[in-house]
Amino acid sequence: MKKRRTIAVIAADVFNSYMNRIFIGISEQCRSLGYDVLTFLMAFNLDSGGLIQQGEENIFSLIKADVIDGVILLAGNLASQNLVDKFVKTFSHWGIPVVALDHDFDFCDSLYAEDTELFEQMTDHFIEAHGCKKIICLTGPEGSPPAMSRLEGYKRSMKKHGLEIAGDDIIFGDFWKIVSQRLAKQFITGERPIPDAVVCANDEMARSLCNSMVKGGYRIPEDFKISGYDGSNRAVLEIPSISTVCPENIRMGANAVCILHKKITGEDAAPLDTLERGRLILARSCGCGSNTIYSVKTGEDFSNRIERFDDYYNKSCMLDSLMEEENLEGLIRRLNGFVYTIRGLDTYMLCLCRNWDNIENENDDDYIREGYADIMEAKMIYTRKHTEFIGREFRSADIIPDFMGEYCEGPSAFFLLPLHYMDRCFGYSIFRFDDIRNVESRVFAKWNRNIGLALEYLRVRTKLMSMNQRILMSSIRDTLTGVYNRKGFKRMAEGILRRACDEQETLLVIMVDLDRLKMINDNFGHIEGDNAITVVANALQSCCGMNEVCARIGGDEYALIGCGDYSEERVKKYFEYIRDYFKRYNAASGKRYEVSASLGAFCGVPEKGKTIDDYISFADEKMYEDKQKRRKQRKN
Repeated sequence: MKKRRTIAVIAADVFNSYMNRIFIGISEQCRSLGYDVLTFLMAFNLDSGGLIQQGEENIFSLIKADVIDGVILLAGNLASQNLVDKFVKTFSHWGIPVVALDHDFDFCDSLYAEDTELFEQMTDHFIEAHGCKKIICLTGPEGSPPAMSRLEGYKRSMKKHGLEIAGDDIIFGDFWKIVSQRLAKQFITGERPIPDAVVCANDEMARSLCNSMVKGGYRIPEDFKISGYDGSNRAVLEIPSISTVCPENIRMGANAVCILHKKITGEDAAPLDTLERGRLILARSCGCGSNTIYSVKTGEDFSNRIERFDDYYNKSCMLDSLMEEENLEGLIRRLNGFVYTIRGLDTYMLCLCRNWDNIENENDDDYIREGYADIMEAKMIYTRKHTEFIGREFRSADIIPDFMGEYCEGPSAFFLLPLHYMDRCFGYSIFRFDDIRNVESRVFAKWNRNIGLALEYLRVRTKLMSMNQRILMSSIRDTLTGVYNRKGFKRMAEGILRRACDEQETLLVIMVDLDRLKMINDNFGHIEGDNAITVVANALQSCCGMNEVCARIGGDEYALIGCGDYSEERVKKYFEYIRDYFKRYNAASGKRYEVSASLGAFCGVPEKGKTIDDYISFADEKMYEDKQKRRKQRKN
């Protein structure tokens, strides 16, 4: 991919309309100025500091000063103060331009939506359109810039209309439900008189206040009126629908890009004229019905973009299906079948660390916790035209591989999510959408999380199978020589005999007995006896073919079995090879004893009804005859 200037966006999530509008501004402005956008996200926005959060936050370790040209930090969107502090420490030393949204820092520019005028307009509406005089302002934490700027808009409107603000008409809240629920209780119990209206500094407090009052038997807007701020879909689709302010956050996102562009290039840039401006959305909670059509359209759009695909995902049984696969290739190919659950997905890349499963490492606690493998593999590359399962390599230091340009033309906005289980890092996913509004849906984050869980399930299952295989092999292998033991020989021999019977092939059974093991043990020690046992096993194993199995079936007894194109002449060559192996060993060993063995064999097509023991006995008899003959030769 041709190197373009790149802006990194750091956020916890984008799964609501407020955050989504910021990203619309960022992406549209970046596209017009020729920047790529890399947005680093988390599926879980927690402040627990636990293993899951470590795995989520690891995605931010990809950000490197030599890859990106500027950073937009949505610090107010991050639940973990430790993570925010980490960013401040890192970016303040990097020397690259940073713009923080909805948060103040000493080391960089800070930017807030211009909301004082809009909040003033909403208060004006209550006064001018509905005749409200007693109006309470429920804002955010005291000292918070958004809370104070929205409060200023309320004060301007009240002063402009000559209305008094009593001491308790201003309530500092938490941008959450607790204070609004407490206020509702005060209204319901009579502790506080009912006002004409309450203007809330965000939609969450407005929705909570409205719901609490309705549960308490009050009617909204008949008994009093409520408004929010954020322009969220949830507020518009609430029953009753909440009058709210659609803020200037699209332009705030665009402004952040313009500030960075000025710092990076020295050139001025202005937000696009086509970007949506802030406005009032008037609905039922203030008594207006003028935006019924807007509410219906919002509902239809929300259903088509969000709810319909949530339903597809919920009914897909995606995780269960992925867990059915027994290998990575099957899992990835199965994954491709669930792309339909993500609205507007244009490009997707599954990037795994090399040796992501760490199967060969016996220490299961030794895995990647921080950062990513130097070499990543793009195991799956989805586009609207086709999907590739190729495993193309790239450096994690590049974040987005150079070959992404083969799939995406022009400046693009990419969303990166970590693939992990707890703090165990597997890799990351790269998403690109045809319409930035589609990232408001949480489906692609859930979808990505399922991949991490399925990878862990596959890893554990593969690990257990590997351990079971090792346990099995240790139970059927002779610990001294490494060849099969009697149990292993029995297991393998029965299968070979069955094949020889079914296909009417020649069965070969060779029995071997180490000569004079007791003499070696008595005169030279058991270590030398073990050496002689191992030499015979090596001799037998070295002549063992692909379709044959050799084993140590007793203290000094061995067996070889196979089926195929055997003849008596070939059996003689086996015997000659084994005895020649002993001659070569004895000549070079320097031992004061010689290693030798007695041999016997069966070679023929097996008869139905006979067991492997029958053919072992036959070969054993031939071996015993050879042993007797060799004893006589030694005595003469």
